[in-house]
Amino acid sequence: MDNLFKVPIRNLFCLLSYMNEMPELVESMNDVDEDLITYDFIAKQFLNEVHDLNRRGLVKNYVVMKESTSCLGGRLMMNDSMPYIVARKPIVVCEKDDYSANILLNQVMKSTLKTICLNRHVKEETRKCSFMYLELLPEVDTPSLMKEVFSRIFFGRHNVHYKRMVHIARLLHELMMLSHKHGNWSLFSAEIDEKSLNQIFEKFLFHFYRMEQQDYLVSSEVLQWQLEGNRSFLPSMRTDVSLTRKDGIEKLVIDAKFYKNVFQENFGKSSFHSHNMYQLYTYLMHQPKEMNLRGILIYPFNGIDVNDWYRWDDRMTMGMMTVNLDDSWKDIYGKLMSVLNKDLCRKHGSK
Repeated sequence: MDNLFKVPIRNLFCLLSYMNEMPELVESMNDVDEDLITYDFIAKQFLNEVHDLNRRGLVKNYVVMKESTSCLGGRLMMNDSMPYIVARKPIVVCEKDDYSANILLNQVMKSTLKTICLNRHVKEETRKCSFMYLELLPEVDTPSLMKEVFSRIFFGRHNVHYKRMVHIARLLHELMMLSHKHGNWSLFSAEIDEKSLNQIFEKFLFHFYRMEQQDYLVSSEVLQWQLEGNRSFLPSMRTDVSLTRKDGIEKLVIDAKFYKNVFQENFGKSSFHSHNMYQLYTYLMHQPKEMNLRGILIYPFNGIDVNDWYRWDDRMTMGMMTVNLDDSWKDIYGKLMSVLNKDLCRKHGSK
């Protein structure tokens, strides 16, 4: 069975907000007590957005409708009508443009409302409110929500006011997908396996550093092996996060490694995971020789706080640190931003 990590909903909400490039969702809740940010709280934020959109008036657009009818109207679909014609039935298939609220944005809204109604972890008053709004959308379909559905949504001048609703809907969907993988789930916390949490945290780090600082260019680098010979069997090298100073003199390579234990055990001796260190060291050795380099492995806190740095030479250092996802968001934010302080890294480095 995969190792599981228990993560408060409030911090998972922050990770997913950055991952989906909506840090303003986190900022908008700065005045809210972190302990109050539960799954039910996020659902209520979604309902507030639905209320505002309904009061403003739902966006409509022309939707192509196809129907079998005995009254000719719109565009005649000959191929679809042939079975009726052959059977000598007085029916044809016509296609016409209908000005309707049954568009993708409103479908995402209605499908999310339906999900909230059926969620046993949401308070009864929240489910009742969701059902009330659900009744206001009789003409709107409820497709199954998937990642691909959200990727098809584009915002323009006429529908940009839907953006916050859609992103909260996406957060609720992703939280629900995570909860379906494991049974131990509540309003306040979720248990997430290593692989899922590693993927979330990796994407979060990429967007966090891209949005929260101005001095570095952020990328996920594909590195080429500096070897001669048949490269077809060589494994790929891609960094999780590479931060390159805009002046080009320094680079920071970050790798997120979510294991239940930050140490490996070998003959009773604890040590950092060797393959992780080898991987990070290889990334650093394939960087330009003229740059100052720092590499960091980030592990989850498991009772032992780690912040260790090792110096190769005056140009290159490697570090390992832990992040406690049960801390307040303010503490997590501060710890991740401290990574950019190279003087702190030198202070902790071996002499």
